Amino acid sequence: MYSKLWYLAIFIILFINTNLVTETNGAKKTEFIQRELDIDKSDTPKNILVGSILGGVSHLNPILEICKILVDRGYNVTLLAPGNFTATSTLYRSIPQIIIDNFACFDLAWKLKKPVVGYTSGTTYFTPPPPIRSDPIMGRGCHVSMENESFYNRFICAVVQPLRAIWTFQDSLNNINAIRAEVGVSKDHDFRGRTDTLFLLDNFFGFEVPTAWPPLHQEIGPILPDIFPNLSSDLDLFLSTHPRTMYIALGSCIFTTPENYATILQSALELIHQNILDGVIWATVKFNESELPTTFNLSNGNIIPTSNLINNLHPHIYIMKYAPQFAILSHENTKVFLSHGGVGSSHESMYTATPMLVLPIVFDQPGNAERLELTGMALKLSKFDLKVDDIISKVERLLNEESFKTNAKRMQVLAKFNSKRKYRGADLIEIMLNWAKYDGNKNENGELEVDIQTLLRSWITPDSRMGFIRGNYLDVFGAALIITLVLFISLGYGFYKVVLFAFRKWSLRSRESHQRLSKAKNE
Repeated sequence: MYSKLWYLAIFIILFINTNLVTETNGAKKTEFIQRELDIDKSDTPKNILVGSILGGVSHLNPILEICKILVDRGYNVTLLAPGNFTATSTLYRSIPQIIIDNFACFDLAWKLKKPVVGYTSGTTYFTPPPPIRSDPIMGRGCHVSMENESFYNRFICAVVQPLRAIWTFQDSLNNINAIRAEVGVSKDHDFRGRTDTLFLLDNFFGFEVPTAWPPLHQEIGPILPDIFPNLSSDLDLFLSTHPRTMYIALGSCIFTTPENYATILQSALELIHQNILDGVIWATVKFNESELPTTFNLSNGNIIPTSNLINNLHPHIYIMKYAPQFAILSHENTKVFLSHGGVGSSHESMYTATPMLVLPIVFDQPGNAERLELTGMALKLSKFDLKVDDIISKVERLLNEESFKTNAKRMQVLAKFNSKRKYRGADLIEIMLNWAKYDGNKNENGELEVDIQTLLRSWITPDSRMGFIRGNYLDVFGAALIITLVLFISLGYGFYKVVLFAFRKWSLRSRESHQRLSKAKNE
């Protein structure tokens, strides 16, 4: 009987669902409407100026990837940056560039009352980190996660180093504020600049240490192009015939010492000689061959002329100035990536699930190296103490310990899902432009002007307007503490009075009883 009722219930549900489509004059009519996604952009500002103080590929590619999306949506984008970048770029040649060496800043946008959006790959540059997070940039003993650090290190990194940074940048801040005063821009107390604006962060939790961001700071990383340059026929042949290849690239803007380059090349030769690897590809970029020793002596006594390596006469080493990095990392025979730990290289390595050996040199690279090591897919090297034996032992670990490959696959999942968020970055910029037409005013030239604080009111948390005491509810918590203390003191005092009263009553009765006993004995 119960089974019949169950089938009847299913039949009724199916009957109700199928009747969502009804017959009208012999034609079917669907009782749904399509959700409208388009926004009227007829009077939305269309011109976007992108400013950058750096011209390197790693720093410009992510933001230009968002710009390319905006161009496809009908916006006019112009790049303002040093170096003739877009003219030599394969992917972003359609974006015009004005070559300039001046530093870009938010003050110009504030002065001209234009909507402004910031972009960064490192959180240290736009927001003070919470105490549990730090950065090696802050000083020795400071790490991206302070979870397991000693009290001393936590005190130094949370209190001493920030004060030292403020002191270090004080002169620069005074100079910048003097320039601001000359052009009629209000002073700012933060040496990082005007950070109370919308910032797009080319990063993601899993790689970045988790923390709570304010609404003004939006994660949209990792930002990667949809297409990359492919392997040349020579590279394809080399990789296909070398199933255990290590790829080496130490960035396009940064270089290390000639001694470190020589150590890396010596390590590559030894790894091949010991049959740990059978191939090495090195994209040198900033490499200066004249600073290398003329020969390399292997542990077995063989002598390899450096000219043979530079001219690709060695059968297992392939050296080139520029390489299609993503295509190399994507190849199944690339087993290890020796990198400087730049954010672009880190993202590409995670996306392709390639274990990394990281030699951080400067800027955000030490922090990225720590983050990569925390993910379990990488090991670090020291630029101050780079040794052949250390490189060899760590490459062996990366090749043989399964955990590095497993964790690289785990990071690949995060990187691939989060890589879709570059469209969210373009959306956020469009939101700013569309808000501007509602919150702005036209000047005498018919140009739209906005107050950025008003424009961002939906994303600025109220505590920033309430002041330090009210914003952190110190007045409320202080009052609660005082009330609690008064209650405890009052209760304590009342209890003391009750106990004192009871003691006096007991003492009085005891004396009276004692006196009666004494009197009875005397009688």
